[in-house]
Amino acid sequence: MSFWKLNHPKDQAAVIQNGRTYTYGDLNDMVGELKNTIEASDKQLMFILCSNTLPSLALYLASLQGGQTACLLPSNIEGSLFDHLVEVYSPRWICQPSNLRIVEGYEKAHTVLDYEVMQREVKEPSVMHNDLALLLSTSGTTGNPKMVRLSYANLQSNAESIAEYLELTSDERPITTLPMQYSYGLSVINSHLHAGACLVLTETAVTSREFWDQIKEHEVTSIAGVPYIYQMLKRLRFAEMELPSLRTLTQAGGRLDIGLQSYFAELKNSKNMKFYVMYGQTEATARMSYIPPEKLEQKLGSIGVAIPGGRLEIDEEGQLIYRGTNVMMGYAESKSELSAGDVNEGRLETGDLAEQDGDGYFYIVGRMKRFIKLFGLRINLDDVEKLIEKEIGQQAYCVGNDTKMGVYVQDAGLIGQAKDTILSHYHLHPTSFKVEYLEQIPRLETGKIDYKLLQSLGGLE
Repeated sequence: MSFWKLNHPKDQAAVIQNGRTYTYGDLNDMVGELKNTIEASDKQLMFILCSNTLPSLALYLASLQGGQTACLLPSNIEGSLFDHLVEVYSPRWICQPSNLRIVEGYEKAHTVLDYEVMQREVKEPSVMHNDLALLLSTSGTTGNPKMVRLSYANLQSNAESIAEYLELTSDERPITTLPMQYSYGLSVINSHLHAGACLVLTETAVTSREFWDQIKEHEVTSIAGVPYIYQMLKRLRFAEMELPSLRTLTQAGGRLDIGLQSYFAELKNSKNMKFYVMYGQTEATARMSYIPPEKLEQKLGSIGVAIPGGRLEIDEEGQLIYRGTNVMMGYAESKSELSAGDVNEGRLETGDLAEQDGDGYFYIVGRMKRFIKLFGLRINLDDVEKLIEKEIGQQAYCVGNDTKMGVYVQDAGLIGQAKDTILSHYHLHPTSFKVEYLEQIPRLETGKIDYKLLQSLGGLE
């Protein structure tokens, strides 16, 4: 049974938000009402400006139940980018917090708590493929309109697989530490709805007292985090906290430092918790591999083994290949491409270079393309260079790893403008990147930029 059908006892707790508990019956009623609002004669596209709140969740589930296609975007998305995406994809509905401006050409159709469903007239026939359930951005809040096309089967198979290896039951109470529109954060929601668990929805940060009060009050059982969150947990002296209900920690969204892996591996034993280190990509719906907690100390630095139903292999170029029913249908960069079928047929070239040990565990040893992950956000360094060049009028040079990004300019007077550009477009924490002046950019004999040397000069190997 598909997780979005909410086929669990009606009186069973499904969501806790702001201290109030909503049952699966309550949630299904809300979803049903929204499903009626977005009825159409053919399949249409809906933009949801997401927050970790009940309206966002209900709208997402309504789109799945109603057979529409949802595109999940952050509620704090930059205005010009959002306008560009609306122009490119021309959605039938835009669902957004009530305090945001109304997009030209759209009128209010429905209100659910503090969210508005905005609708426009549609004269042209739908171009949506019948299997297309969801669009997720490959580049977070950047200006690239490239989307991952996910099917209903992609979502369901990955939810089932994650629930299986995490051994999820209806007793679970995860708290939302990650954005809903981020594939990892969404997979937490999907897999726990599949298990009939109760989601504790919150927008509060792990650094706030309120977050930890909610964990205690609602007896939260698990925390999901990208590397930055685990850095924060250590700084917050997580080891000294008394959290008897908490029994599982999961990590993905980039490589976790070996020292932190070791720290939390030891901590799981002293606190009698499970700690899962995982690997995934939006292109595989969410996750592709994991390390069983009992193997973590032996396999520090590994991405583990394939999730149930999936398979990992290494091709002749050393690239890690994943096969599974959770592999996306393909990409889209325009509305016309939403009619395309499954071009990948269950096979994903990850772009990561990997090795496999004698026990069958895989290790990432490099990247074939220039991508990094910061705070779980996948960033194309070439896109950053283009964006900064457009804003400051001079070329910038970007390198980085999954901990920090380095940006170099050849005019010291443009450092502040480059920093402001990154902050406004990517919403990164100021400590996750640096912008510096460099008089001479290293180049190879061919004249191409020597990014390897630049990375070394910046201490970002």
